Amino acid sequence: MKQYLFVAVMATFFLYACSRKEEKHEHALPVAYHIKNFAKYSSNCQGDSLQCASFEVSYPEFSGIDTAISLMIKFKIDSAVSAGYSEGLVQTLEQTGNIFIEEYENFIQADSEAIGMGGWYHTTDVTVNIAGDSLVSLTVNTDDYSGGAHPNAAVTFININPRTGKTATLSDFLKPGYQAALTKLGEAIFRRERELADTASFKNNFFDFPDDKFKLNQNYGFTKEGIQFFYNSYEVAPYAAGPTDVIIPYSEIKDWLK
Repeated sequence: MKQYLFVAVMATFFLYACSRKEEKHEHALPVAYHIKNFAKYSSNCQGDSLQCASFEVSYPEFSGIDTAISLMIKFKIDSAVSAGYSEGLVQTLEQTGNIFIEEYENFIQADSEAIGMGGWYHTTDVTVNIAGDSLVSLTVNTDDYSGGAHPNAAVTFININPRTGKTATLSDFLKPGYQAALTKLGEAIFRRERELADTASFKNNFFDFPDDKFKLNQNYGFTKEGIQFFYNSYEVAPYAAGPTDVIIPYSEIKDWLK
């Protein structure tokens, strides 16, 4: 119940504070940040032992923007990290770390031979792609292993307008009608990355797009070079095929930039 109350209070606070900030478009200080680190380890970790559980997160903490929006960014980071560990609830890093370590300790207590099978780990590295007055774009890189045949990795993005707290979208930076041109460029880059001929069927090469037609996903971020779309493992291809990274350079879409 306390967790639900925490989420409700935080959400209400963010909505109220950010609505007040929509009319304010100037900052006394430039947007800046420093990297913070959070870590938790199971009780059986000793030195560089691999037979334990580690939970490690590095993330940026921002200054030069409104406190409420800085807290919102942290809330989104917490949400990305806690996904899969909290049954839909957003947990703090402390809470998510506790869940991860507790699950590991329960696992080895239930099966003493599991200790010799190698440890568990969760590593999230949140990097800053852009930190400007109109856009903060972050990449959330996660690498996780908690038993099973293989580890899991994922890349997601957080895009925020630091003046308003609203999610920054493609439509904020591209002129209306950009979709077809962006999709065409994205498909060409996807095919090049995957070494597929221009006329090759995606389906026949084990890529799963609706009606066998390429589609840009909604997992994108903004970098200094271009717009990055990332297809995680399992999203459009089997795990063995790995992820696909599609970066569309701004130079290729300059006519569509606002």
